Amino acid sequence: MIGGAIMMGFGLSTAGVSGVCGMPMTSKLAIFISAILVGTVLSVPLQIPVKKPLDQSSAVITADDDELDFEITL
Repeated sequence: MIGGAIMMGFGLSTAGVSGVCGMPMTSKLAIFISAILVGTVLSVPLQIPVKKPLDQSSAVITADDDELDFEITL
């Protein structure tokens, strides 16, 4: 979201593709790469305090969990 806002602010245009695949189709490559990097650098630290910690008791895998129990019907 942050990278997209930066791209919109600078009037960057792409062919509807973002990320690495959008690099060849962008109008301003340096701003495109900078927006992705800045968005990543700002987004990750903001998400760390919000993310719920993993419950360790549910992370334990037992022998029964290895079996897949499903039916395929046509």
